[in-house]
Amino acid sequence: MNALQPTLVRLAAALAALHAATAVGAVQTKVTQQQDRWVLENAQLRVSVDPQPGTLTVLDKQAGHLWKQAPQVDGKGGPRFQNLRPVGTPANGLGFEAAFGVTQGKPNLLHVTLTLPAEGSDLLVEADMADRTQPIDNVFFLEPLLLDSPTAVLAVADYSNGHLYSLVGKPPRRWFTASRLDMPWVGVCDLEKGFGYALLVETSDDASLELRTVKVGEKQLAAPRVVWMPCKKQFAYPRKLVYHFAPRGGYVALAKWYRQRARQMGLVVPFSEKLKANPNLARLLGAPDVWGNASLKFAREAKAAGVEKMILHGRSSPADMKAINELGYLTSEYDNYTDILPLEPGKEVDAHHDRVPEHVVLKADGQRMTAWLTFDKKTQYMKRCPARWVPTAQIVVPKVLKTHPYIGRFIDVTTAEDLYECYDPQHPLTRADKRRCGVELLRYVRSLGLVTGGEHGIWWAVPHVDYIEGMMSGGSYSWPAGHLIRPKSKDQPFASPWGGQYGKWEQYAQWGIGHENRVPLWELVFHDCVVSTWYWGDASDFLLAAAPEVTPKKDAFNVLYGTIPILWANKEGSWNTHRDVFLRTYRNTCKLHEVIAGTEMLSHEFVTADRAVQRTRFSDGTEVVVNFGSQPYEAHVGGKTYLLPQNGFAAKGPRIEQSLALIDGKPVTTIHAGAYHYTDAK
Repeated sequence: MNALQPTLVRLAAALAALHAATAVGAVQTKVTQQQDRWVLENAQLRVSVDPQPGTLTVLDKQAGHLWKQAPQVDGKGGPRFQNLRPVGTPANGLGFEAAFGVTQGKPNLLHVTLTLPAEGSDLLVEADMADRTQPIDNVFFLEPLLLDSPTAVLAVADYSNGHLYSLVGKPPRRWFTASRLDMPWVGVCDLEKGFGYALLVETSDDASLELRTVKVGEKQLAAPRVVWMPCKKQFAYPRKLVYHFAPRGGYVALAKWYRQRARQMGLVVPFSEKLKANPNLARLLGAPDVWGNASLKFAREAKAAGVEKMILHGRSSPADMKAINELGYLTSEYDNYTDILPLEPGKEVDAHHDRVPEHVVLKADGQRMTAWLTFDKKTQYMKRCPARWVPTAQIVVPKVLKTHPYIGRFIDVTTAEDLYECYDPQHPLTRADKRRCGVELLRYVRSLGLVTGGEHGIWWAVPHVDYIEGMMSGGSYSWPAGHLIRPKSKDQPFASPWGGQYGKWEQYAQWGIGHENRVPLWELVFHDCVVSTWYWGDASDFLLAAAPEVTPKKDAFNVLYGTIPILWANKEGSWNTHRDVFLRTYRNTCKLHEVIAGTEMLSHEFVTADRAVQRTRFSDGTEVVVNFGSQPYEAHVGGKTYLLPQNGFAAKGPRIEQSLALIDGKPVTTIHAGAYHYTDAK
């Protein structure tokens, strides 16, 4: 029997291999024609194409849901989709031609290819033109796939870490420029049942997303469709998108799918790798982002008050900066290469001055591009062409580092503004070229050994930036936040220097700080790669006069998302006006961040139906529960029970235990992290 054993093992292995090969063969993509319709099918999806009205349906077999496009009116005459045919060897897709609108009286005739891999639930779509030099206007592409459900939502990182917009009725937003989405995908999902799809625009540089509203029976339903924008007035190159269908998990599952795609693209570069290249990054983890005072006096006061880490923006003497660095803080300087004034006679090019108009972006209409406008309208900056960013930085930054021992550098605007084109023949750029200029600028700054920050976050910057200001903010303000004007009350009106009024406080309350509509899509993808915080004009302590209740709510968001606060140490900042608030915000948010900064956020969920109580989990086992509601909530975390007041929290992981909970009716904060212990119980 023992002699036969090796032979039997080899036979079993051969049979298993044969079974596996047979199984793989069974799930190959099939392309079939059923009367007028064509079907593209694998084990997970069944895509049907009806050429007459020009519509698709997608059956997600795992979810048991049939996705349909908006109802079409059958055209008279020939079918809208022409020349349907299998593509690939063996066939794994369908190709066809169709006109999508007209430009200058000429149809936008696109060659469309639908591809379904042998395994998985991704439908790949490509559009091309026979003559890519043909002038085009915006090309409205395939009709959207609708979700008829009362809990249908759009999940999108639209100048924020994430929003949920209802897709029933009139959506609050209709248009999203894909190149300015923080991640180039949106999700459509049923919040209650969990199934949905992600729409990823792979060629997002020249694209937008329209929330198209369609009447179905008595209901108004909205869903996203892609709009291909011209590249230098032409189609220029093949355009690509992906539909990914998830049977469960909602927006979390869709975000995790995108994380896998981002990893394949080399975008997921965690701190465990970044720290090897720059050990000074350790100073960033658990550090509040502080503006308004870069003096050694302030640094020493903060250290004495227990602030162990801090990003400190500004310039002091080289000797003082050296002493600040020795305290363990991260010294950083503001920098901006986009907004310029004319070069003064006898002066060299610097970050804020350049040759005007020679180095200013030239728009398609022949006008030079304007940039920042001061609040008093007296000073109009111009937009430096991105082709000049790196050459200018190579002049500016090394000169500063020769005299001042900065550890970090903050690059304003570059990662916050949209892509645009330049038509100047001396420095022409497509939108894709402009994106690459941003990557090269950040890569150059980091090559100097500097911890690199940026204004707001964008997917292409993640490998080249370490912290971002603005991602935690909701993208909707009711005051001149960019001009750093603090409102004194919630209803104080402000006129924009560009014309019109700033928004109402209610908009900020709903979309800027409202917990019902916020989800951490960005953190679900990039939490372990980039540190994020609020805008400096929407800082944790910026609204102490107008809305003091916002500060503890922001602290609760920082705890829930595992992110850092931003604080002011100038005359109006909390360090001088409400030091207890400054220190409370630091303690409650930064000790947790220091522990979990390098971990992946695994999940986010609404615990209660009103979305007031929310939970996140991280890859090291840390669990966080936060109560945004006005009524106390009994939370069970790490085997303990906590009664959480409004903006209260409980967090438990292998390296931290902290809570803000009611004990005998009194809110008590307790933090245990390694050798650090804090409580305000007595």
